[in-house]
Amino acid sequence: MQERRKRRGPIIDFLLLGLIVTLTTIILVIILSKDEFKFQKISASKETDTESVNSNLSTESSAFPGIRIVTDVSNDKRIPFAIHYPQTDNEVFNDAVLQYITDSKENYIASMKKDKEAMGELNISLETFPYREHYYSFVLTKMLYLGGANHEVTTKTFFINNETGEQITIQTLLQNDENNLSTLAANVRKDLQKNLQIKDELLTDELLKATEPKWSNFNRFAIVDDSLQFYFDEYEIASGAAGAPIVKLPLSLINPLLASDFQIAMENVKPTNPPPTGDPNKKRIALTFDDGPHPKVTEQILNILDKYHAKATFFMLGSRVQYYPDIARDVLARGHEIGNHSWNHPVLTKLTQEQVMKEYNTTASEIEKAINHGATVFRPPYGATNDTINAEIPVPVVLWTIDTLDWKHRNAQQLLPHVKNNLHNNAIVLMHDIHQSTADGLDAVLAYLQAQGYEFVTVSEILPYRQK
Repeated sequence: MQERRKRRGPIIDFLLLGLIVTLTTIILVIILSKDEFKFQKISASKETDTESVNSNLSTESSAFPGIRIVTDVSNDKRIPFAIHYPQTDNEVFNDAVLQYITDSKENYIASMKKDKEAMGELNISLETFPYREHYYSFVLTKMLYLGGANHEVTTKTFFINNETGEQITIQTLLQNDENNLSTLAANVRKDLQKNLQIKDELLTDELLKATEPKWSNFNRFAIVDDSLQFYFDEYEIASGAAGAPIVKLPLSLINPLLASDFQIAMENVKPTNPPPTGDPNKKRIALTFDDGPHPKVTEQILNILDKYHAKATFFMLGSRVQYYPDIARDVLARGHEIGNHSWNHPVLTKLTQEQVMKEYNTTASEIEKAINHGATVFRPPYGATNDTINAEIPVPVVLWTIDTLDWKHRNAQQLLPHVKNNLHNNAIVLMHDIHQSTADGLDAVLAYLQAQGYEFVTVSEILPYRQK
């Protein structure tokens, strides 16, 4: 009997092993099938989560060639939305826009599904601004309401060349020049700070951060008519009372910063000098100071001019105004005239006309930024100019009739003799407010001229009395 059991042992063991394997296989198949089904259900649920919100999607043509308007309106009263966005013949551009729209829509729907009690709404509106023949700015304003009173207003912009499909960035617009970016950033910050409607609502730290000269800070923009507009989100730089601020910079102000395709034609019409209204025989003299402003010398000269109630004209370099804008403002505040003297003092006649105008325009922009007022006259460095240059400069081009040579002798005692030896009525005197010797010798010059009966006037005031 024991021997029989021994013989049957291996057969039973084999059968039992087979049964175990079979049962294990069946169990694994069942488990895997259930997991796969479960995975499919999860995947399907994820894919159709936003699609489960029915909406009406329509595409219509527009008044702009090659531009269509897509409208997507929800049919779900609990998850309402109304979305409008542009569509062109360029798929790369369409994909970029659709990505923004899809992300906005999915995030909104997910939030609403998460909170079943929430009352919300999503609206994305579209504004289209054509520029010239084939450039378009698209401004998408998103108003998102979640939980009743809680809402946010944000802006997304696209700027496109509709002929090529190229999306124009702020880098392209500003010639990929970081100096241009710095100038632009300063203009945007200044515009916000002087905006009386939102001035008291500005958040100082946030404003400074949002207007730092970084490309990423200025990628929400549009060209609208004759201005370049920048958009800020609600609460980004100001309290809610300010809404979503928009900065509008005239293209004429930033023209030299822009790539040539986006520059506007500037009307170079020189202002005409009014006819003389005073006594033509009265003694007048125009004192001028070049190459400033200087943090020490200019202030010393201003104090001496105040002492004699004298007005003068300061021809400033843009590169120095950039560093000392407060001094430029002081010059203007004390009643003096400010002129443009180029950016960094080159010989203009050795430059191309484009280079000449960049010297002029960048300085004009810097002066405007510093004093909120344009330069009224221009003096070419070294007096080097010609008819072509003069014709392009949009303000009077002014040289001098008395050169004190202060730039050469640097001697305070020689300043007055050079004026005396060349003195005549309606003279324009050349000096420089970057030399300490000029400031040291100026008091004697003013004392002498005042004793001789001369009235101190600006260049613009003396020009009508100058013979052509």
